[in-house]
Amino acid sequence: MHGQVRERRATEMEHSSFIVVLSKIPPEGLERSYKIADPARAGIEIAAPLEGPIAADFAIERLGNEIQVTGTVCTTVRLQCSRCLAPFSFPVAGDVAAMFVPPAKDDEGEHQHELAEGELEVEPLVQGGADLRGIIAEQIHLNLPLKPLCRDDCPGICPHCGSAAGGCGCAPPAGDPRWEALKKLTVP
Repeated sequence: MHGQVRERRATEMEHSSFIVVLSKIPPEGLERSYKIADPARAGIEIAAPLEGPIAADFAIERLGNEIQVTGTVCTTVRLQCSRCLAPFSFPVAGDVAAMFVPPAKDDEGEHQHELAEGELEVEPLVQGGADLRGIIAEQIHLNLPLKPLCRDDCPGICPHCGSAAGGCGCAPPAGDPRWEALKKLTVP
């Protein structure tokens, strides 16, 4: 039981180190650097397996009742090539420029949780602070390729033998005989 309490406190301390409270930002701002070896333990959910730690560096400024965060997020993830299915390492680097603002209130003074159309790049302050974990995960996910390739000229898998194309020795496809008439066509 005592070990579980210590583990929970360590996790809570790790989580709180990512929260920047508006009232505690000095006039000159803050700089925060993180090296995150275990994102799950820090409360950061990443869709791709990591091959190394996440490095995140931020400059944090207080602008009235808002927090401006700029910086970078870098790591290396393990992806699978969408052509040949081979695993490969992919470096991820993203620039952060986020603004954390108090949630908007409606006419009765209740907090609204929806952001207006012009505020789609703005993050809400939660309990008077900015949680940096969300923008760390967001930058990694935004910089993952939609179609991961181990290299730009990856030939993919051979449709005949199923091995990595280019190294299998299979003859290239003969082509569709219905197109032969077009090969004989000459254009003046």
